[in-house]
Amino acid sequence: MKRLLALIALAGAFALVSAQNKDEREGAGGIIFGPGFSFALGAPKEWIFDTELATAIGARAVMYPAGTELATTDVIIYANAFPLEGKSVNAWLTGDIEKLKKDFPGVSITEEKNLMTADSLIAIVRGFAPAQSSYPNYERTAYIMIGTNVAVISLSAQSSEAFKKSVSAFEYVVTGFRNIGKELLLQGEK
Repeated sequence: MKRLLALIALAGAFALVSAQNKDEREGAGGIIFGPGFSFALGAPKEWIFDTELATAIGARAVMYPAGTELATTDVIIYANAFPLEGKSVNAWLTGDIEKLKKDFPGVSITEEKNLMTADSLIAIVRGFAPAQSSYPNYERTAYIMIGTNVAVISLSAQSSEAFKKSVSAFEYVVTGFRNIGKELLLQGEK
């Protein structure tokens, strides 16, 4: 009986220490905002959500597997938004892809199954692979029209294996996306 109680106490202490070591950003989310847009995103379980480190890669939010660091992980999901500049989301997407083809000749681009966000917006999804080009990563990107802007959510992996393992995490982020719109006013914008 004493052994059983000792094992229970040890298991409880281990659980307490594990809970204290868990990164508070794991599975977290946030509101991403900028001129004329705001939207909410959440990280999948066992992924870190970070807006501070995102700026280092030119994004508004970045997610990466728990237990890794942004500087060394082989897979990330990142989010950004860009003005449509009067174009439709399809016209903007075509321009973005043409620029990518020019910068990385031979990059392989595929049309993937579109996804629906939590608030019933259509996410147009494209896949990008190194193929014969100098394009270094395997990527899947969702383009979501949000008013006069386009939200862009990308899965980027350094290997095919890391990419395949993370597609479900990417889909979780995209299908959990919620457009907040212009309703979010920052102090001083009133």
